[in-house]
Amino acid sequence: MNQFIPAKGLSNQHLQSILSSTGPRKWLEKRRCSELLASAQPEIITTPQGVKLQGTLSKTSADCKGLAIILHGWEGCTESLYMLSNGQKLLDDGYDVFRLNFRDHGGTQHLNKELFNSVRLLEVVEAVKYLCAQYGGKHNLLCGYSLGGNFCLRVANLAKECGLKLDQAIAICPLLDPPTTMKVLNNGFSIYQKYFVKRWKSSLVKKLKHHKHLNYGDALQKLHTLDAMNQFFVTEHTEFSSADAYLRGYSILGDALNKLSIPSTIITSLDDPIIPAHQLKELISSPWLSVDLQEKGGHCAFIKNWKLESWVCDRVVHYANVQFNQRFIYNS
Repeated sequence: MNQFIPAKGLSNQHLQSILSSTGPRKWLEKRRCSELLASAQPEIITTPQGVKLQGTLSKTSADCKGLAIILHGWEGCTESLYMLSNGQKLLDDGYDVFRLNFRDHGGTQHLNKELFNSVRLLEVVEAVKYLCAQYGGKHNLLCGYSLGGNFCLRVANLAKECGLKLDQAIAICPLLDPPTTMKVLNNGFSIYQKYFVKRWKSSLVKKLKHHKHLNYGDALQKLHTLDAMNQFFVTEHTEFSSADAYLRGYSILGDALNKLSIPSTIITSLDDPIIPAHQLKELISSPWLSVDLQEKGGHCAFIKNWKLESWVCDRVVHYANVQFNQRFIYNS
């Protein structure tokens, strides 16, 4: 259980990363997650600041241990395959599961006038606070992938300060240093930049259909790289004066997580093609933070066999059970 060992032929980091969200896995995962999908009830959360975020709640049929909230990556959504597979595993293990969309993700561009950006942490904190208060149980867990893992750890960092009834955080391949990853996306294997440019542009077009006052349509047609898009949208639609300042604004390196007060775990891989593992050493040293670093796995993939099942979902359940057992069984 400690080491991820992919089946023969599945070791390549790019194959792992691409197979995790494309091809036959779409059909296989939706079939495996039929209970999660069938029981999902949509809900729109309105924060005290008036921001609206949409998600879905699935109730477990087992004895409920608590609530698991799952956050997707950039341009992902509640229907992303890793959200479904992780959600089903946690549902089977006795957790109610809420899959939360970030602003402007999952077809929710109509809900808020202003654009999503990754520094908008407060609205996610408020949504998690509401969900834990409304649906939480004995053990409440926050889990996130990639950018969602970055948000997950930043929310966990504010759990005590903001009065969240949150007991644990698990981040899978979290974004560590946005400036570094943006350079990797711009200069590395081109398929990743093309993917994010296409997805981001599609989202921005949908946003403009609902909120014409944003008026960036002509400019968007001339932007073809992530660098160009970041520079335009950061300076025109955020309070930051440069793309670099914005990207540094949600880095979790250095002392960014110095307020952690709940058990928090990072699960990631040495061969992640967009999150350089060597930067893990730049995270704060904290008794609340642990790192599970695997040799293989790609980015948010960890596909273990040719059934295209993900090892990391089992790993999340393992860490959830460790904390649950420590709190309610070993200490009873």
